[in-house]
Amino acid sequence: MFGHRKHTIAAADREHGAAVLAWTDGDLDEAERAARTALKLRERASKEDTPSIAADAKTLADVLAARDARAEANALYQRALAVYRRYGRQYDAALCLRGLGRLHADTEPAVSRQRLLHALWIKRALLGGIHPEVAELLEDLAALPAATTAPQR
Repeated sequence: MFGHRKHTIAAADREHGAAVLAWTDGDLDEAERAARTALKLRERASKEDTPSIAADAKTLADVLAARDARAEANALYQRALAVYRRYGRQYDAALCLRGLGRLHADTEPAVSRQRLLHALWIKRALLGGIHPEVAELLEDLAALPAATTAPQR
């Protein structure tokens, strides 16, 4: 049984890598196929959500967000975020928060602002104030509609 699990995890790792490469190349069809396969394989190999499953869920959420499949992407980001928080993986949680923040920026800008600010706080704490990933979050915040970026009274 352990040998089968080992092979399943290895196959999930290959599919995850293929998904990331296809997404980077802009092949969303292949990226979605590979990400879904990786997630299914990883779920089959584990009885509970793990950081590896969360990584597959986040990768699939990224692809679905690029395809504007917001409901499914939202659910996957939320799932991954919960796992990362449970395991104390703050950096990975910040990546999910950014994905969630960007996902609904045009429909829920106030919620998006909160998520992006939370991700910014985490990344500043982990990476420092002068870092490209911090700058990306500041750009995301700047792109939100003006009414949501004004100070609250």
